[in-house]
Parts: sequence; structure tokens; C-alpha cells
Amino acid sequence: MKKCLIILTTILMSFTTFNNDPIDRIGVPGPLTFNKTIFSLSWTDKPNDTYYIQEYLPTGEKSESFNQMLTLHLFNTETKVKDAVKQKTKELDNRKKTDPTCNYQVTESPDGKEFMVDFLLGESKGDKMTIIEFNIYHYKQVDLGDKKKGILVYAYTKRAYGDDITPFLKNLRSDRIELLNAMIGSEMPTVRLSEK
Repeated sequence: MKKCLIILTTILMSFTTFNNDPIDRIGVPGPLTFNKTIFSLSWTDKPNDTYYIQEYLPTGEKSESFNQMLTLHLFNTETKVKDAVKQKTKELDNRKKTDPTCNYQVTESPDGKEFMVDFLLGESKGDKMTIIEFNIYHYKQVDLGDKKKGILVYAYTKRAYGDDITPFLKNLRSDRIELLNAMIGSEMPTVRLSEK
């Protein structure tokens, strides 16, 4: 199981490619609304038998150069939510060794059933930062039917590139609070597995 979690966290960190004809495999064809922005299904994958991923972008944005994205990660596994969050924070701790912008915070719901991990990542070429990315991952155990449970990660990503990085970072303190409140106020999508 730990090997699966390591593989899935590597996948979560990868940058994606665009698929012209996304297949909805989890019963969430979209559109989804987050923080007054509408996101449409843009890309999907099923890397293995227990992991599904679907990405949603605002109109006019592309996977290669997006500014905002919603992603649903669904893990058909009995792993506890707390363990999945620990795996993510371990991954982020490792990234801190090579990414000086990497930083995160974990928030647990009062009932201990849901978690949010918000984190900052950066990419550089030489000594120049090229991408900065703020993420919020909302973790929750979900019912998949047939007495099976899974983990749904409802993720929001906001990015800036090149010259837009400095203003992005200046505004992050207030933007972060607004986006965290938007995630807290968002209803987790209801998922339903498909054999597609």
C-alpha cells in the first residue's frame, strides 16, 4: 500500500498534458464552480486500477499554461485519510530540499474526518523563477458503493509565470485566506465510478 501511495504522490506532482476528448470516469462531468469561476472538464486519466484523476479549467485556459485549475483525485483504497495526508506532507518535506519556495500547512476539520493541505511550490531555470503555484488539497473519505470506501482529493491550483510571480506572491497572503474560505465553503463533488 505504501508503494501505491508513493507512486500516486509522484503522479500528483507531475505537470499534465492535454486530452482533446476527456472521459468522465467518476461521475463528475462538470462544469464545477469554485470561487465564482466556472471550470470545465479538460483532461482525465486512470493511471492504474485504483487511481482516477480529472482536471477542470476555466474557459480559454490550457493545461500547458493555466492560471487556475480544479482537479479531482479519486483513490479506490481503504487507506485512512490521515495516512494519505501524511504521505503528502512527507512528499512536500522532500521537495523542500530542492525547492526553497515549498511550504505547507495542514488543517483538520473539527470532527477529524476531513483535512486540507495548502502549499506553495516553485520551479526555476538557473537562478530565475519560472513558475509559482499555490495549491489547496481537500481530503475526504467517500462512499464508492458495494461497501467500499475511497479517498477524494478536491484540489485547487493557482499559478503565475515569469514577471507575474512577484505580484502573485505579494497578493498571496490575502488570496490564500479567500481561497481557503472558498474551499471550506465548497461542497465536495459526489463521485460515482465508471468502467470506462
